[in-house]
Amino acid sequence: MIINPLSVAALTVDSLSLGLAAATAAGALAMLPALGKSLSSGERLTLQENRLYLLFWMGAVLLILRFVAWPLFYFTLHSFVPEIEGAMCIFGARNLLPMLTRALELVKPLLFFLGLIWLVLFRFERFASRHDNGNRKGQSRVLFLLLFCSLAALTDCGGSVWLWLQSSAELAVSCCTTVTDIPDRFTVWVPQSIFGPGYSQLLWYLFFAANLLLIIQIVLCYKKTLTGAVSTPYLLVLFVLGLLNSVIGLFAFIEVIAPRLMGLAFHHCLYCMVQTVADGPLLLALFVVGNFGVAACLPIRLLAVNWTQEEALNKGVQLLLFIGLLGVSGSTIMVVAHLLAERIG
Repeated sequence: MIINPLSVAALTVDSLSLGLAAATAAGALAMLPALGKSLSSGERLTLQENRLYLLFWMGAVLLILRFVAWPLFYFTLHSFVPEIEGAMCIFGARNLLPMLTRALELVKPLLFFLGLIWLVLFRFERFASRHDNGNRKGQSRVLFLLLFCSLAALTDCGGSVWLWLQSSAELAVSCCTTVTDIPDRFTVWVPQSIFGPGYSQLLWYLFFAANLLLIIQIVLCYKKTLTGAVSTPYLLVLFVLGLLNSVIGLFAFIEVIAPRLMGLAFHHCLYCMVQTVADGPLLLALFVVGNFGVAACLPIRLLAVNWTQEEALNKGVQLLLFIGLLGVSGSTIMVVAHLLAERIG
């Protein structure tokens, strides 16, 4: 294990999360059969409610810990870079155990997205259920989703603990240039096969067009929420635009934005951009949180519409739309500011 303050902190958070995730998953599995049964006495019903809310609060603490652990994961990998032979950025550090690290990099955003949905639904179930039957329906859906979240968290923290324990400064790795800068890399092969040799300029146009369309749809949906419930078709369009913007943004960041912001025309590593561009971490964080926020609106409405008070559901969607607007517009403005500063300079 590579020992430094960040690796010790990450191992501590992941170990605590591992125990909490195991307890939450076990509790959710135990509660599922009981939730479907009708109870004969008010005392038993109260006992079940108390156990359920204890489980839900355990889930809330677990997800908050995992949200904190996501950026800590990358800070820790960054702290390993000086210790590892051949590593120049986080990309090299993640090659200590490449298969495990890639799996964790997929699980962490998935857990963040599902956890965001669960936290909103938990608030609805706790404070905005319509009636007893609706509350029962809400509890079952929140419990099912909590089970998925706790299992994902169990995978996330277990894999992270293993990664920290197995990391070693004695291992030599290859870094980003051997993958991100080769001519047949995936992120250049896809747009080039679609748009041809001039794909770079088209990626710029697509990036700004997709962000603009998404911002317009967010504003339209937000206005709908001010006068009444926003309809599912509006949120479906928002969801599709959010996914489309995420895909286009990923290719654009790797192929054109990161090289431009770093001033390295032939280097396409997001990890290097985060390390060398002062506001790079904030730019990427706003983009991710913004797109996740708007994409979460549709599943939240579909999961909560028939048991949540309409006003509370509307306010929850409003909050996510506001977060999405701040994230998407903020990241876009930051990219524009960099381009203007480059032109003026």
